[in-house]
Amino acid sequence: MVQSEIGINLKNQVTDESYSQGMVKNALLLMVAEKGRFFYGVIDQDRQKAVVLRDYQMVNDQDTEEDYTPGFFNRILEEDVILKELNPDKIVLSVYSQQQSLVPNPLFSKNHLKEILGLTCNVGKDQDVYADAISSANAHIIYGVPAALLEETGNRFKNASLFHAGSAFIESQIRLNKLQSEATVSVLIRNQYFDVVITHGSDLKLYNSYRFHSSEDIMYYLLFTMEQLQLNPDQVAVRCYGEIEKISSHWMLARKYIRNITMGEKSNGVTYSYGIERYSSQQYYPLFIQELCVS
Repeated sequence: MVQSEIGINLKNQVTDESYSQGMVKNALLLMVAEKGRFFYGVIDQDRQKAVVLRDYQMVNDQDTEEDYTPGFFNRILEEDVILKELNPDKIVLSVYSQQQSLVPNPLFSKNHLKEILGLTCNVGKDQDVYADAISSANAHIIYGVPAALLEETGNRFKNASLFHAGSAFIESQIRLNKLQSEATVSVLIRNQYFDVVITHGSDLKLYNSYRFHSSEDIMYYLLFTMEQLQLNPDQVAVRCYGEIEKISSHWMLARKYIRNITMGEKSNGVTYSYGIERYSSQQYYPLFIQELCVS
């Protein structure tokens, strides 16, 4: 009953001709789940080329703090032929969870994940708790995952490797900025939330997520965070990823307050089908960097 009430919208889709013709034999499936959205890509590992993209959004997603609506993935599976038929060699399921905490290695204990997460988050009974090691930051990210999401995806993809989607974003920014002599601010705009990673060379200075309802909210939290770290918005480099375009209100407002702001580039770990290349360089960065989880 729940599944039939969930409306979905296929926002973007790309299928490379090589996939349609059955030429992809060694596939890596990357899936990302966040509030009101599920998107995935398929990489042909023999050529390291992204050949499939699908981006689903929930219609009339409620403005709540719930990370997942039960039945959402099952509803997508009803209509998505590729997800039904694909037999990938490797599978990555990355989730965005607001029940998250970045913990330095000296304070981390794999035997007390729920207790540590409970110090800063309200962990629900319907959530399972996991942790990712972020070796370049000498830290772990502990996070809760809705049991319904794990059950639904697990019924179809039993061998999926689970990660927090923020782990790859942190890792990618540390790698990208490790030779920089000054601080760099990386901003990832998502659905109702945005993430901030601040690095200084190879050192991670901050990772945090903020909920927003308007462009003004984004600027308030971003400028406040920069002020706390004594970063001058007229000087520090700010790089944007995700759901932001140069015609959007997010970008136009940011340009008023931040002098050195740019759009991020695509992940250089893979090449892209022509259809995927048409999208803005920053838009699907958070999807294809998930390859770092298995590289």
